[in-house]
Amino acid sequence: MANQELVYDITKQPNLQTTQQAIYARVGDGGLKTVTVQLNSNNSPYDLTGKHVNFEGVKADGTKIIDTSGGIVLDPQDGIFRYAFPPQAFTAQGPFRQAFFKVMLGDNVDTTIDVIVDVSPNLVEFGINSESYLSEYEQLISELKGKQQTFLTELKNISDRLDSIKIQLAAKDVVSKTEFNNKINNAVFIKEG
Repeated sequence: MANQELVYDITKQPNLQTTQQAIYARVGDGGLKTVTVQLNSNNSPYDLTGKHVNFEGVKADGTKIIDTSGGIVLDPQDGIFRYAFPPQAFTAQGPFRQAFFKVMLGDNVDTTIDVIVDVSPNLVEFGINSESYLSEYEQLISELKGKQQTFLTELKNISDRLDSIKIQLAAKDVVSKTEFNNKINNAVFIKEG
């Protein structure tokens, strides 16, 4: 796993920012490309307790990435989190037009300064298409596909049961309610008689 360590001051004050390292990747990277980030506020650790960290950006080709699932808070009191870039982050060659980390607590939001992300070309692999990526949208699609598969499985089970009943009806291997009641009444009549 390729990990890079970065430090940002959430106040966005230029004089409090450390020298920024660019995040370098290649078209096709992702999943194993991570950064560990130390967030400060006025040069003191920024408390991440109860907060979530997202990554948002506009890639070189104008497509967007909004990822709410890649950030993991490692040490909330010291303001340390790790972010793993999804493969969709590195699908367009060139520098991101804008990128930043977004800290969220409910509806409250704060962001880092712009993060420099530069994506090198990949002249070997083909078919890496760039498109916008919204992790919540992708998660909903995955859930819907799962529910659809469950529905199709249940529908097949119902269809199999109906087929079984049709076979029983065709073979006259079924007793109607009237026939059942007549047989019961006759059995009771014969027993009493």
